[in-house]
Amino acid sequence: MEKNNLEKLENLMWKKYKKQISFQQVQKEFLKNDDERIEYIKTELEKAYNEKNGDSVDILISAIYMFELYSEKFVDILCKLTKEEWHGKHEDIVFYLQQLELPSTIDCIYELATSNFEKYRWDDNFALVRKCCFALGDINTPKAKEKLESLLQSDEEMIRKHAMEQLERCDFSD
Repeated sequence: MEKNNLEKLENLMWKKYKKQISFQQVQKEFLKNDDERIEYIKTELEKAYNEKNGDSVDILISAIYMFELYSEKFVDILCKLTKEEWHGKHEDIVFYLQQLELPSTIDCIYELATSNFEKYRWDDNFALVRKCCFALGDINTPKAKEKLESLLQSDEEMIRKHAMEQLERCDFSD
């Protein structure tokens, strides 16, 4: 893939999804290696953030998962994206951060859990908050415990339940 642009990446991913090409073919056609893919996706995520382009964020987050690119290089831009309501990838981002288990993401995850975005207010099960609680539980540090204990102060019973579930599940040692 000589000219790497989002449209070509999206087309390759759709072809893979529709089983028209193999994952190896996607890898072959989208940059030379994972380091190049990480740099490209990170740059494009930053551009999408600056342009408030939710469609691009969707494609790029999907690409991160397709290529299984677990890198701390994405943390800063993903945390910036968690603060924005204009895209629909909050749950995918918090799941990604959960997989990384980085103590440096605790504040970002907690802020997302307490964000109260309009589009999630309909969910009386608080699925996004639950995912944030699981991420904090998996990070499993005293600071993560402190954030979960803060969520116990919520007016919402379901949020308190999600926080308590993690407090009971984890040992929160350093």
